Amino acid sequence: MLCPFCSHTETKVLESRQTASEMRRRRECHDCQNRFTTYETAVFKLSVIKKDGRIQPFTSEKIEQSVFKACGKVDEKEISNIAQKVERSVLLKKKHMIPSKLIGKHVMRELKKFDKIAYFRYASVYKSIEDPKVLEKELQQIV
Repeated sequence: MLCPFCSHTETKVLESRQTASEMRRRRECHDCQNRFTTYETAVFKLSVIKKDGRIQPFTSEKIEQSVFKACGKVDEKEISNIAQKVERSVLLKKKHMIPSKLIGKHVMRELKKFDKIAYFRYASVYKSIEDPKVLEKELQQIV
């Protein structure tokens, strides 16, 4: 680890703390004795295979945006909680290329637990439902 003050390569870890999504380390430079904090997070390079075959990098922000559109006025913590659950379930598949359909199914499963109306809104867009009879069948499944 390079010291941000003097660029010396040797530092020692004084303290480590685990948070929900990262490791916080307090460090001290061997050369200049200045202290600084570093944050370590795991990085997963997931890609999403879209319906039309395009490949895009996975971002939980897109999940949060779609959940926000489906839920409306909901606490941001709830939305990020749903997105984290979906991300964890996708990571459990242990694949680098994830079909967007699979992500959508996980989002629907979490929304069904959280808010049935939000689930219905999301499902109607996700499944591209235009026929009222199909929409009625979907509604019967959640009742």
